[in-house]
Amino acid sequence: MTQNNFLIRTYGKSEFALLMFPTIDDPKVAQAKLLRWIKKDKQFHQSLVGMGLSSHDKDYSPEQVRAMVEKFGAPGEYEV
Repeated sequence: MTQNNFLIRTYGKSEFALLMFPTIDDPKVAQAKLLRWIKKDKQFHQSLVGMGLSSHDKDYSPEQVRAMVEKFGAPGEYEV
């Protein structure tokens, strides 16, 4: 399934964060920025936790990716 031609699938956390922030070269910096975006909305963060989001996971599930794309837009759809 796609959202505006973006493939909804399992993504590594670093992989997805780098897609969301293509001008950031460091995966840890990109992940930290994405996490700040997620935690900025406590209700949204809790909904992702309800979908199984854990700091110990290395991947985002398709369900989590879909929720983030719906919330933030697909990579390339916004100004960073």
